[in-house]
Amino acid sequence: MSKHVIITSIDDHYGDFLVNHWLRSLKENVDLRDIDIIILDFGLTTSQLRRLKEEKVIIVPCSQSGHIVNARFTKTAQLLEKNHYDQVLFVDGGDIIFQNNISFLFEQDQDIFRAAKLDLEVLFYEAFIPFNFKGDKGKKIYGFLKDKPVLNAGFILGPRDKFISLCNTMNDLITNKKAYGPDQVALNYCIHQEGVKLLDRRYNFMITTVDEGFTIKDGTFYLQNGEQIVVVHNAGHNRYLRPIINFGYGKDFNKLNFLVYHLRRSFFKLIGLIKSLR
Repeated sequence: MSKHVIITSIDDHYGDFLVNHWLRSLKENVDLRDIDIIILDFGLTTSQLRRLKEEKVIIVPCSQSGHIVNARFTKTAQLLEKNHYDQVLFVDGGDIIFQNNISFLFEQDQDIFRAAKLDLEVLFYEAFIPFNFKGDKGKKIYGFLKDKPVLNAGFILGPRDKFISLCNTMNDLITNKKAYGPDQVALNYCIHQEGVKLLDRRYNFMITTVDEGFTIKDGTFYLQNGEQIVVVHNAGHNRYLRPIINFGYGKDFNKLNFLVYHLRRSFFKLIGLIKSLR
């Protein structure tokens, strides 16, 4: 039987969320019999570490050199080179909850990356490439990516060997390891060259960038047709940009911030309209 792994990275700012919501929702909804859980520790508190150790997950201490969004890929490559897992799920730990089982995804399309795309136009490449990839390198990356869908790095599945190659190539591409944002660009550049199978949006439902509405009932997220969303991603660079207030796992959580939600969606739709008229 193949052994798979789920890898996430976290620091003390989101450590409580990881224990109380991310990990709890994962354990209650996902069949983990053939899957290890590895937490890359970028500065968890003593209390957070104690609680994680009680959950019997694998904790890997990490010294942070640069921004965590970049350092996590370097550490993942080192980790996978020493451990012979089959399939790898690389997933955010501070803004995601699991509402149903995902273990079967590890057994599908095992020779290729799997990821979800953003539905709405967010000018992601235009916003992040010029500031992080200068000159000819930036032009080459933008020329390759400009007509390709934006893949979100918060939920990426792939075979071990391809993941090691991905992380090492990203490490070479990203020259400013202290910056926020180049990781997503480098990941898109590498994965689109390698090949990717697009996942259904239910497996990385990014609330403000999907073109389908949703409802919340007793803290649980559903599509408009009543189907339960599997992986909910309350994405946003900081908490003021996140559309869900009191995000978490359980009936006492998850209220929609109508102002943030509708402003962000209206902005993205306007961008998409302008871009289509060019």
